[in-house]
Amino acid sequence: MSKKRFPISRLHRFYDEVDFGLENEMAREFIEGDLNFTIVLFRVDRIESQTEDVYGEASTSEIRFHPPVEIKVRPLLEKSESKSYSEGYGRYEDYGNFTFTVFVDHLEELGIDITYGDYIGYADREDNIKYFTVVDDGKI
Repeated sequence: MSKKRFPISRLHRFYDEVDFGLENEMAREFIEGDLNFTIVLFRVDRIESQTEDVYGEASTSEIRFHPPVEIKVRPLLEKSESKSYSEGYGRYEDYGNFTFTVFVDHLEELGIDITYGDYIGYADREDNIKYFTVVDDGKI
C-alpha cells in the first residue's frame, strides 16, 4: 500500500468548508430540533459481561450495560412482515428492521460509539418501547 497521500481537492471549487459547516448545522438543527426523535442506546459492557469459554456468548442474565444514553436521530422503521411458525400454524407479525441517521458530531459530543451487539430502545407509542439489537454499526 502506498504511503503517498492523494488529496481530493476537486470539490473545493464549488463547495468549501464554510458551505459544509452551514449545511451541517442546518441538518443537525433539523434532526435534533425539528424532528426530535429520541432513541435510547444501551451499550454492552464487554469487560464486565461474563461469557462462556467455548463460544464467547453470554446469557441474558450475564450481560452488563453502561448507563443508557439518549440520542437524537432520524429513524426509519421498515415495513413489517407477517410470518408463521411451521406449516402456517401460529402466525405472528413483528416490526421490520430499524435503521436511523445520526451525526458523528453528536456521538462525539456524548462521548459514545454505537457498536455491534449494543441494544437500541425506540418508543413507537407513549406506552410501548421496542428493543432492537445492533447488527450493522456502519463500520467497514
